Parts: sequence; C-alpha cells; structure tokens
Amino acid sequence: MPRIVGIDLGTTNSLVAIVENGVPRVIPGPDGSNLVPSVIYFGENGEVLVGNSAKAKLIEKPKNTIFSIKRFMGKGMTDVRDDLALLPFEVSAQSENILKLKVFGRDYTPPEISAFVLRELKRNAEAALGEDIVNAVITVPAYFNDAQRQATKDAGRIAGLDVLRIVNEPTAAS
Repeated sequence: MPRIVGIDLGTTNSLVAIVENGVPRVIPGPDGSNLVPSVIYFGENGEVLVGNSAKAKLIEKPKNTIFSIKRFMGKGMTDVRDDLALLPFEVSAQSENILKLKVFGRDYTPPEISAFVLRELKRNAEAALGEDIVNAVITVPAYFNDAQRQATKDAGRIAGLDVLRIVNEPTAAS
C-alpha cells in the first residue's frame, strides 16, 4: 500500500511528515531543515527556486519572488485588492474572478504557485523514503471556505499529488 504523507502548506513555511509505527516524523529537506519556506523565485532564464534559496532572493529580486501566496488561495481581485497594494507582485490584467500574478510574461494562479512548494515537499519525501509519493493529506486553516479548500486541492493535483483529504490545522494539531 502506498504511503500517505501529511503536508502543512503554510503561509510562511511548509513541511511534510509521515507516520511510522504510530509515530509522526517530519521529513527534512536536503539542507537538513524540517521547514521549507513557502517562497518561490522565478529567474530571468527560466529557473525556479523554492524554499531557502528562493527566500535568499527576496530582497534582491522582490518582483519575481512570490511569498505568502496561501493568503490568496481561492480568492478573486475584489477579495485581495487592498492587500496587493502592499506586495511587490505584478498582478495580471487577466485577473478577474481568479487572481493571477504575472512573472516574466506568464500568468500564475495561487494554486499553480503553491504547487511549486508542494512539489518540493514531494521531492523531499521521495528522496528520504526512496519511493514515489502520490497520496497526501494537506492541512488548511479552519476558516478556509470551500473555494480556498478546492484551490488547495488543485495545487496538490498540479504538483502530482492525489489529495485524499483536506484537514483543518487545529484538527491536525490535536
């Protein structure tokens, strides 16, 4: 039976864990850190960095370094207009019902951007466990509405994960 990983897709940091013999274990990344900053950097030459390496670019290249994307999951322009004025991101003219950020001429939705973080966590788990990971449970804030929960599921699907369940963070913590 394939393993199921648990993912905390956070606003600031994310992590992936498994349960082995009834004991939860957080899976570290290649740098040994359990936490992966939820930051994505898009380079001019097409490179995409996720985590600490992306976070290092935040001051130097803020327009193409996306952070706090979880705040925009499942929301449209009318929901986030005031928040976006405080962030360096370029919003696509194609944003109406669904917010889209423009990076180097390409539009990305929040689920597409979140998928980069989920792929990184998936890779970390696969490297540590030596097997393909396809099944996941992802936590979301208890206040997330149906659109935000669906956007989180969509991000998982884009990342190549079968999201078996969306769990409220307080429930997961207990």
